[in-house]
Amino acid sequence: MVYLVWHGQTDWNLFKRANGSTDTFLNRTGIEQGKLLAEELKDVCFDACYCSPQARARQFCEIVYKGSIEFDDRLVEINCGEFEGMEETEEMWKSFLQAIQTGDRGTESIGAFIKRNTELCDEIIEVQNGKNVLIVTHAANTRVINYCFIGKPRDYDFNKRVVDSGKYILLAN
Repeated sequence: MVYLVWHGQTDWNLFKRANGSTDTFLNRTGIEQGKLLAEELKDVCFDACYCSPQARARQFCEIVYKGSIEFDDRLVEINCGEFEGMEETEEMWKSFLQAIQTGDRGTESIGAFIKRNTELCDEIIEVQNGKNVLIVTHAANTRVINYCFIGKPRDYDFNKRVVDSGKYILLAN
């Protein structure tokens, strides 16, 4: 099984700021979320653990999991370009979603983002098939990873949250 985790809360999450590739850290709530998840998963024997190298994900993963961690750049959050740190208003999201179609305004294109995440998923499926795998990453990544593990449906809604901050979902591998 794949345990897909969105790291715990940061102040930018709390105050609804776009938090792509900017390195932010967990706040007190995020640290507590990590401790709670560690307790919840304490009896799970993981065969592998993959994590974004960004500080907030790394920090969360190291609270939850005490084994060997593979930090993989493909799990880095989408680069939000000039939207980094901006308040997440309806207008900001509309402009951001438009920009990532082609990578305008310093953003990473959604195509490149999906490609790097699906490549990692394909590797995990091949190498870790049937094993317990922990993946700690970011909100947008969880959507793409979920998409991969449920069979890449044509009508998939990439805008829909699949897991809450500090929580996990189970996916069959």
